[in-house]
Formats: sequence, structure tokens, C-alpha cells
Amino acid sequence: MTPKEIADVFIEEVRAWYATKRNPRGIINTNAISVGIVMIDHMATSFPLSASTYITARQGQVKDLGGRTIREILARHGERRPFRSEAGRTSRGSVPLAHEFANLLNRSEAAGSYLSADVSDQGLVRDRLQGWLVHLLRDQYFNLQRIEAELDHRKPVKFAINTLLQAARERGGTTAGAVAQHLVGAKLSLRFPDQAISNESYTTADQQTDRVGDFRIGDTAIHVTMSPGWNLISNKCTANLRAGLRSLVLVPEDRTFGARQVVDTADIGGRVAVISIEDFVGTNVEEMADFAEDAIRDGLRDLLNRYNERVQAVESDPSLQIAIPDNL
Repeated sequence: MTPKEIADVFIEEVRAWYATKRNPRGIINTNAISVGIVMIDHMATSFPLSASTYITARQGQVKDLGGRTIREILARHGERRPFRSEAGRTSRGSVPLAHEFANLLNRSEAAGSYLSADVSDQGLVRDRLQGWLVHLLRDQYFNLQRIEAELDHRKPVKFAINTLLQAARERGGTTAGAVAQHLVGAKLSLRFPDQAISNESYTTADQQTDRVGDFRIGDTAIHVTMSPGWNLISNKCTANLRAGLRSLVLVPEDRTFGARQVVDTADIGGRVAVISIEDFVGTNVEEMADFAEDAIRDGLRDLLNRYNERVQAVESDPSLQIAIPDNL
């Protein structure tokens, strides 16, 4: 059997096992997937798998079942979104799951073929099997994790926007930048319903290609960034001015002072406006609601719904969507 054929036999048997680990909503416990992912690594040490290979002698836990190891394995397979720090290490159910998974692999119809394969081919088998498990974790966890934050419509909306940006920052990576861009896009599409507001994936917007900014409204090029730097302000904003466009830079509130310093250093102070994302989005939601509390609540909900629609249309990562709080 080829490495692919061996791996595919393992996968079909593992798939059937995971079908028994679903909750009433059809979602697999991520602990079960985490256990499987690290057990594949233990196959490189010894096979058939014995308890001494994958269970620690002192604590009686599954070896290497921790957030750091899981993140390293996920990164090998191209998944770099943040995962739970403990990753099931302290769960009482991890050891029984590991025993079940080991027995499944040891008794698999593919076990003999895996044993007789050379070291290189065994590595290919493990990589394919582990990649399938990472895909399963992506489907059962990452793609279901919407951004959550406590939002209070009775406070100025700028605080809700700040809370969302903070929640996105905690995710790490480029999440905050994507959230900022799509919040601004959602606000613009609500504010200018008769205009076609561009909607690009964050990676496309970040590359900028030949566009004058993330958005263009009338004669104004709008740039949305979490980290205002020299390249954006000196090069792109200056290019906007040379083209006869107004230039507006939107940054998090805690970055406005630094952004304005860069604008002054670039000698374009007074010609480029720097506004916080929180004020730009929040104040406009309140204005469209005529500053009435109930209407502000509805407006904030409309903003998040429009945001999710725009994210769903262009982003491959569903976890960038925002969970709508019950109080909205």
C-alpha cells in the first residue's frame, strides 16, 4: 500500500470513531481532537502504541497534550489561530480518550502496512492523518469561534467599538486589523446606502494593490490601520494628496497621538486627518440613531449584522464574525 492508501484507511476508521464523540448538537469535543493530534506524533516514537509511550509516569496525563505542543503541530499544518492554552491537558477524560485512540490505531487494518513501511513513508502517513485531524479541529472549533464581547448600548458606542477591537487584539495575528477594516466598511455601507462601498478580504486590502485606500468616499481616500507607520502616511497619504484626493487615516484611539506625530514628521500635517476608529464608527451610529437610546441599540445591532454579512462575503475565516449579544 502507498502512504496515501495507508493513511486513508486510518482516516476512515478514525472518522468513524469521532462520529461517536459528537454532542447532541453534532459538535465534537475539541479535547478528543487534541488527544488524537498528539497521539499521531507518538506514533513516531513507538508503534504499536503502548501506554508507557503516551502516558506520563508521575502525573498520569497524556504526554505532550498541552497548548504549546498543539499550537506547534497546528502551525506545521498551516493553522495559526489562537487555541485554548491548556488544550485538554488537565481534563480527566483525556487519558481514556488516549487509550481508545491507541487501541483504534493498533488494531487498524492499516497497522501492519504502516509497520512494514520505511521511515520516510511512515512520516508521510502520519502527516496526512494529522493533517486530517487539524482540518477537523478547524471545522469543529476555529470556524465556530465568533468574536465575543460584552457591549452596552447605554454607553457611548465608541466604547463598544473599543471593546470589540480589544477582543480582536486578544486573538492575535491579523484579527484586529480585519475587524477594524470591516467595522469601518459596515459603518460606511449603512451611512451611504446608495453608494457601492468596496468590500475586500483583509489580506487583499493589506496588499493595497493599486487602490487609493481601503475605501474611497467622494474625493476622500480612507485608510484603516491598527499600526500607523511611515509607509502608509508618508507614501500612500502623500500619493493621495498628489492625486488631488483628501486623505483620512483611521487608527485605534490609543494610536492617534503617534499617528499624528508621523503625519507631522512627513510634513503633511494639516492636510491629512487622523481620527480614531472608535469615534469614526461610534459617533456615526449615534448620529444615524438621532442619539436616542433605543435607536442606538438597534443601530449597533444593525452595524454588527452588516459587519457579519460583509465578512461572510469575502473572508475565508468564519471566526472573524462577531457574536451578537442578547442585550442587542
